[in-house]
Amino acid sequence: MKRMITDKKFRNTVLTRLTQAARPINIATELPKEDKDFLTQQRIAFVGGCELEFMKEFFEANGVSCYLTFDHNESPDPNLVLSDFKSGVYAFNPNIVVLSDVQFIRSEIGSIQHNKSDFKSQDDQLEFVKQRLHNGIEKAKTKLNAIYFIMTYPLVIRPAFGRFDYKNLERSYSLREFLNRLESSFYDLAKQDEDLYVLSVNETFLKAATGLQIRENDADGVYEHFTREGAVTISMELVDHLKVVKAHGRKIKCVVLDLDNTMWDGILRDDGVEGINVYENRLTVLKFLTRRGIILAIASKNDSTIEPLVNKVLGPIADSIVIKKINWNDKAQSIMEIAEELNIGLDSVAFFDDNPYERDQIALFLPDVLVLPETELIHTLNRVEFEPVGKLTDESAKRTQLYVEQKKREVDEKTFALDKEGFLLSCSLEIWMREAKDENLGRVTELIQRTNQLNATAVRYSKDELLEFHRSSEFGVYIVNLYDRYGEYGLIGVTVVKKEVDKWTMEILTFSCRAMGKTVEETFLSYLMKEAMKEDVKVLIGKYQKTERNEAMERLFTESNFNKVSTEGGLIIWEFNAEKKGVSAFPKWFKVLNKEKK
Repeated sequence: MKRMITDKKFRNTVLTRLTQAARPINIATELPKEDKDFLTQQRIAFVGGCELEFMKEFFEANGVSCYLTFDHNESPDPNLVLSDFKSGVYAFNPNIVVLSDVQFIRSEIGSIQHNKSDFKSQDDQLEFVKQRLHNGIEKAKTKLNAIYFIMTYPLVIRPAFGRFDYKNLERSYSLREFLNRLESSFYDLAKQDEDLYVLSVNETFLKAATGLQIRENDADGVYEHFTREGAVTISMELVDHLKVVKAHGRKIKCVVLDLDNTMWDGILRDDGVEGINVYENRLTVLKFLTRRGIILAIASKNDSTIEPLVNKVLGPIADSIVIKKINWNDKAQSIMEIAEELNIGLDSVAFFDDNPYERDQIALFLPDVLVLPETELIHTLNRVEFEPVGKLTDESAKRTQLYVEQKKREVDEKTFALDKEGFLLSCSLEIWMREAKDENLGRVTELIQRTNQLNATAVRYSKDELLEFHRSSEFGVYIVNLYDRYGEYGLIGVTVVKKEVDKWTMEILTFSCRAMGKTVEETFLSYLMKEAMKEDVKVLIGKYQKTERNEAMERLFTESNFNKVSTEGGLIIWEFNAEKKGVSAFPKWFKVLNKEKK
């Protein structure tokens, strides 16, 4: 209040903000209920200046608890704020921190526009900004369990020395060059820190392509504010970032494709290979999707004899299509069979088709499937449903190969008929069970977030939570890999164990569906019991929360000779007492490895 009376400039700024805030929020801020429910669980601290005001307004309007340092007369310098443990940020205790250093950077922007800068001072400034942000974040990490976003500098390029200022400025970087280097330094920081991300204003506004994102009545080419529409645009981008980082919402595991007029222009059976035009850009997108670990399949109403032609037309990408349903069955039936063969839910499937009738039929009969027109295929690279869970791992990129190898196993398994043991012995199975290391946590997070069928509790731990478990002496994170003569399965099982003096409790137990039918699950439980006994612990506890898909985990506890001891709400507690029952030897078809197979 004292500042409102004595500082006219501050008073006028506040009154302007209040006047603007009285206007209704753009209808574009309306979010689906599931996203609002997700956001209400977050606490966001905005560390910077008034440029963050409208973003805070957007998130508060959508139920988020927010703290903006500018509102509390704190420094607009993120490093100073985060270095001061008395800052209100620490009392607020956010789980998300958005950093904006534009108030500090604006002086250098002004120097460029007035030709008062040079290469050395700019390079020094870039390094100084980067180091300050790094230092502030490192200090914050000692107090906060949060993820961090650095927002890039919001500016419409209005170069004082003309659009070719990069030719006219001989002693310094131009405006564009400096901002590009600044943004690159932010990405350098983020690449070194698992908990740090970049929120790019320019990239977001480019994707929005509509509305005035920067407030023009006080724009000067040096320091500019978002309009309310601009704040909504960048805030929506942050929502999408959070959905990906925190693995919220639908995650597509399989893309199912129609063929004629979807992957090419024309009818292959009628026009022949020479008479169609392949959509090469869509094939490129499919290649990118496989790198994210998304499986490809075909559901086409067509004569099955055209499959060789299909493979010829699609070229190398044909080898990456795990399942090809080319027949005259209803596509709904083909999609259900694809999901069943892959052991995934229909809500993990996206279907692309040029025919509105086919799309409407799938949407009606299989409402859990994400149904999209063929023209949307190019946009999957920007849709959050198609984002990888967490950091991409080697196994994500090889998932198509893993499923192709699995199809070969299934074909060979049929030749053994009812002799399951004979088939397993023929597979040259090698199993590697051990405690996880830091480098395993990306894949562990992905497995926990993606798995539904073999997930005992359906708990979705984040990378940060797993890191805390991993570093705690009270917990252990154990994992299992599998190999056979066909190739590698990758990391396919994980448990988080709470270690107590009289028992070990599996807080989560999850396996990839690729583990099914090979006794990996039972063997892993025997391994855990053996590890517990090394510390003189005789009891292993399992937790089971029934869902629509995870009945197999209840059978696992039963078949592994666990006893059901109690029910806490919907949570069932299972117990195995090694002192009373003994621990089974590992099956003879497994070779147990002590280190990774080369």
